[in-house]
Amino acid sequence: MDKSTKILIAINTILIAILGIFYFVLFSDSKVERGQRHKKITTAYTMQSGELPDFASDRDELQDMIKFTLGKESPKFAIYLFRPDMETQPFIFQSRPMRPASMIKMFILAKVMQDAKDGKLSLDELITITADNIVGGAGSIAGEGANARVPLRKAAELMIIESDNTATNILIDRIGMDNINQYLQVNGYNDTIVNHKMMLQKGATNLSSAADLGKLFTKIYNHSCVDEYYDQLMISYLLKQQDRDCFPAALPYWNIAHKTGEVDNLYDDGGILYGSKGDFILVIMNDNYDSRGETIDKMKKIVSQIANDFID
Repeated sequence: MDKSTKILIAINTILIAILGIFYFVLFSDSKVERGQRHKKITTAYTMQSGELPDFASDRDELQDMIKFTLGKESPKFAIYLFRPDMETQPFIFQSRPMRPASMIKMFILAKVMQDAKDGKLSLDELITITADNIVGGAGSIAGEGANARVPLRKAAELMIIESDNTATNILIDRIGMDNINQYLQVNGYNDTIVNHKMMLQKGATNLSSAADLGKLFTKIYNHSCVDEYYDQLMISYLLKQQDRDCFPAALPYWNIAHKTGEVDNLYDDGGILYGSKGDFILVIMNDNYDSRGETIDKMKKIVSQIANDFID
């Protein structure tokens, strides 16, 4: 083998060695990069699928905002807030048994839907409007007149979207007041009791709380109140609520499935608020206000600030 051949072989050997080293480094870097990328994906998945904190970190700021907004009227209010993408436990401000006015109809609706699922009634059955159940206040079903028969489904829907008092009363008769209160106890709505029909109070008043109402709305939102079909049906009624003075006026571009309650010196609003930043469940109750307009303004400020500053 001549000298030039030996030199050529040596050069080729060196080149092969260099290429081998280069390949090894490149391959190793790729494995590291893939490993880091896999780690990032795994970490992101773990953070996304892992448990949320019990309490969001902004609760002190939230409470300060509420107290500042309500001012001296603060003792008259109670609030429930749950942000399903941020926490596992709700924020509750001063919840206690209070007059719920027409918010009590939410529990009647839930019991109707549970009985429908259980086969104890049919939403398509006809129920009779009796003369003793015809009352004033909100609603149009009284215009059907005594002894008229209406689909139970219609009565349930009008009870929510019009807050129809006569529809509520015939539904209470159909499912039974004692059965409603048993349903409340079994499902842990410990602050809530139905003592009388709408506009027909003779003794003790109806009672509920922001915590109980918030719990009910949260169950409906999660489709764990009755089941997906009946919970979604309830949401469809709530989305058609005609009283839009409070939550919808504050957040006109949100989809709000809610129910209000109002009698003299009392105004409540509560439900499920669907927004692009995230959803939340909110109930605000007030009893014994000095001014309806000022009360609703305070409630609108609270819901607006929650939507803008406390939803991630």
